[in-house]
Amino acid sequence: MIAKYIRCEVPAANRENFSKGQSLWQATAHCQGFISQLGGWDLSKGKSTSGKAMILARWSDMESVKNFMRVTHAPIAEETNQDGTYSTISVSYLQLVMSIPALNQHQNHHCNSQVGCGFIRIEDCYIDPEKANEFMKEQARLWNPGMQRVEGMLGGQVWLFNDKPQRYLVTTYWENEAAHRHYASHYFPALKQQAATDIIQSISGYHIQTEPSWQITP
Repeated sequence: MIAKYIRCEVPAANRENFSKGQSLWQATAHCQGFISQLGGWDLSKGKSTSGKAMILARWSDMESVKNFMRVTHAPIAEETNQDGTYSTISVSYLQLVMSIPALNQHQNHHCNSQVGCGFIRIEDCYIDPEKANEFMKEQARLWNPGMQRVEGMLGGQVWLFNDKPQRYLVTTYWENEAAHRHYASHYFPALKQQAATDIIQSISGYHIQTEPSWQITP
């Protein structure tokens, strides 16, 4: 599975127009290889001040993404009229390396983990190149089971950036912000105490309040 990870800086005055335009990407649902798309506004710096829109689109393979970009992307982009609504845009492609199932959820059900998602936690990690295997083992041994105990945790994925082999993105989906806040206060501190301190070189975290009109499913 492939992820297309989009980040846009949107001036406050343009947020409404950007959001209206983003809702028009629903035509993507009919494209071959498309799985789902979810996104919203980053709350990490406060609900009133954030102007960062973050979108994660999932595709079955890179060839489907390339075909979409070649044939379908431009007509939809023109209709959305989003040019000029954002000051910067960054797009990355990532490869799935691990699924994070929710409680009682089998690994093969990862494609449904965005259903009912009201909140996304994103962790952007740079890993010591010699400790990639340790990073994955710790994720499977410690963090996944720790999150799976929390009510409202809907699953997630670990992704590897195509152009940066030491950079990983961990995306987890939650019913709402309150469910993640409960995890952060009641579960995360104990898990962190058990985690190694020499695997991750740097980490950036984002709290995304999803916009229902941006969600796309076939």
